[in-house]
Amino acid sequence: MLMLVFRLGDNRYAIATPAIVTVLPRVNLQSLPGSSPAVAGVFRYQGQVVPVLDLNQLLRGAASSALLSTRIVLVNQGAPDEPTRLLGLLAEQATETLESHQVEEIAERVDFCQSPYLSEMLVSQQDIIQQLQIYSLLSQQAYDELIAQAATVS
Repeated sequence: MLMLVFRLGDNRYAIATPAIVTVLPRVNLQSLPGSSPAVAGVFRYQGQVVPVLDLNQLLRGAASSALLSTRIVLVNQGAPDEPTRLLGLLAEQATETLESHQVEEIAERVDFCQSPYLSEMLVSQQDIIQQLQIYSLLSQQAYDELIAQAATVS
């Protein structure tokens, strides 16, 4: 399995590519007043309103930098038996991919009850990589609320 790797500060994270629809350059986002600081805003992709989460804000508590390597990773957050639910993930330094054979899963399990979107930890030749469980980033209800809010500010 192929994984997209990105860096936030000194830490590396990975998203499994089967969930990735495409990777886009950073675009201007329409803000949603009153939403969580982790919600960077919304944009239109092929006619559909897409909410965007700022992964740096979510994981480190600070907004993503406007780097040339900052990307919007467009993922399908819907489960395989659900309709497509596009979600944008603002990620810094999203410039690398790894094959699963290039990493080892750390055997010890860490309880991420406060952060259910953090999954297995992997070890590469360079360092430790934390996998993201994209299906746990945003509930269906929260997603629907963001889409409804976007409709009122459009």
